[in-house]
Amino acid sequence: MIPKYLKRPKYAIFLGVFVVLVGAMFLTPRKSNTWKPAADCAKPSLTTLGDRMATGAKVYWAATGPEGTYALTVGAAELTLDAAQKVTVTKTDSAVPPITGLTDLSGCLKSGSIDGVLPAGDHILRLFRIDGQTATEVARKDFKVTG
Repeated sequence: MIPKYLKRPKYAIFLGVFVVLVGAMFLTPRKSNTWKPAADCAKPSLTTLGDRMATGAKVYWAATGPEGTYALTVGAAELTLDAAQKVTVTKTDSAVPPITGLTDLSGCLKSGSIDGVLPAGDHILRLFRIDGQTATEVARKDFKVTG
């Protein structure tokens, strides 16, 4: 039993469009963190959300590799550590003051963001594995800040 006013063409068209839009909304796949790699305990790797970021935007990253302590850096080419695990940058790769931070890789996958504001230009995100007082570069990712 369809009401008489729904039998008019304009209402039928409206109802059809509404049903299609609602159906499309429910059937469209949701955006997820597909940019993050699968956990890999054998080979260290480093990725970012994209190869280009806007000035002032956070740089989202994901790292994989064997469990342990790592240092993540932007603008640092070499690191040293003292007995208290204090990181010192011994060589930089740009005129930008380096950003460094320690992180633990548990479950062979870790992700996060760099909140420092990077100027426009080319940058290198590096992952260093920490063994005692030795920092060894195990992965890197080049990216560009635009704007």
